[in-house]
Amino acid sequence: NCGTAHQLDTADTSYSRTDEDDEELTKMKQCKLDLSQKLRTTQLLVTISGGRPVISLRPPPELVNFSCGIRWPIECEVISDIIHHIEWDPPEPEPFYQCTGYERTPMPVGEERGKVVFCIDHAAKHPYFTYSRIGGSREPIKRAAFYDVGQSELTLKFESRFESGNLQKAVQVGAYDYELTLRTDMYTTKHTQWFYFRVRNTKAGVTYGFTIVNLMKRSSLYSQGMKPLLYSERDAEENGVGWKRAGSNIKYYQNCSQDNNSDGITLYSLSWTLQFPYDSDTCYLAHCYPYTYSRLQRYLSRITSNPTVRSYCKVRVLCQSLAGNAVYVITVTPQDSNRRDDKTKKAVVVTARVHPGESNASWMMEGFLNFLLGDSDDAQLLRDTFVFKVVPMLNPDGVVVGNYRCSLAGRDLNRNYRTLLRDSFPSVWHTRNMVEK
Repeated sequence: NCGTAHQLDTADTSYSRTDEDDEELTKMKQCKLDLSQKLRTTQLLVTISGGRPVISLRPPPELVNFSCGIRWPIECEVISDIIHHIEWDPPEPEPFYQCTGYERTPMPVGEERGKVVFCIDHAAKHPYFTYSRIGGSREPIKRAAFYDVGQSELTLKFESRFESGNLQKAVQVGAYDYELTLRTDMYTTKHTQWFYFRVRNTKAGVTYGFTIVNLMKRSSLYSQGMKPLLYSERDAEENGVGWKRAGSNIKYYQNCSQDNNSDGITLYSLSWTLQFPYDSDTCYLAHCYPYTYSRLQRYLSRITSNPTVRSYCKVRVLCQSLAGNAVYVITVTPQDSNRRDDKTKKAVVVTARVHPGESNASWMMEGFLNFLLGDSDDAQLLRDTFVFKVVPMLNPDGVVVGNYRCSLAGRDLNRNYRTLLRDSFPSVWHTRNMVEK
């Protein structure tokens, strides 16, 4: 009897094992060993049930490595500076900008009448993604300016070659006025809306003017009172002030750039003025509160280091992105529950950050997870009732390189859930496959 081997150690002590039982057990062990050797893999487990071999997938390892480095496309230059922003709770809600009707709409003048103070490669040695490496390009960091900005005490020093950064060019068109050009999503000629860059050599009390000249969205919340974001390292260090909305004379409008005629694309501009709080400060400007892939890794590492949370939360790697970055999946449900009960539970699938420029989605996802993993009665009830499958960042590559909408395939992942091209769109392919399973 094939069930005999399982019963031998648990049956009544009056039961005596026979030679036939030992022979049958030996045969099953040999069958299991032979099959394991033929499979030639450690990812599959072989058990014997009902006299027949049963093959199952080995459970994934308990630990996920969050410190293996970020992979960039090979042509991306990345500075070595570690960017860190504090969190804080503003004492008042974010102020909206009240339009006065007198906001200026400066005409783009370009390099001919201005001075290029920052310019990096547009994107690519190839028109499509080829391969990646940790840290990006092997070549030394090139100078990002056409002249020595250190010669001018008035000129701001720009930088965007860091995680989630996006600024391709800055042209000084006045003593304190700058025209800014954003990089399109990599391997595309479109999708310019997300910006995030650093400025140094600031002067307090001076009104600076910034104009982004190549935006592509017809409408924007900047027309409804939204302000750009400002972060001052000195304000953070001395006063605990983090990101805050800032700026005046905010105007979003269709511009008359030459590119409108040459490429057939209608471009829009965002103009605003700003006063920095300190002299010689390091400041950052951004479209929305940045939430990087590194921050997600730190958050997942923190929750998995909590023994209580680990009892009902497991973090695994769903797949690797096109560049080789991990796409994480979080399973939330009590681990000591009956496996049969788990199969009857409904699953709730939650995903975020399919579009890199929608960083607010990641902040909402973190808040959702903080609640779901918390100790409230409602959170406990949800965990006991459902199995939650959470993919917190579907497009890590786009987040890393500072794209607005696309992955490194140059496509919008939100339009490719039906794809059969697993290697080109791994995160949405594996997410759909997980849902179907």
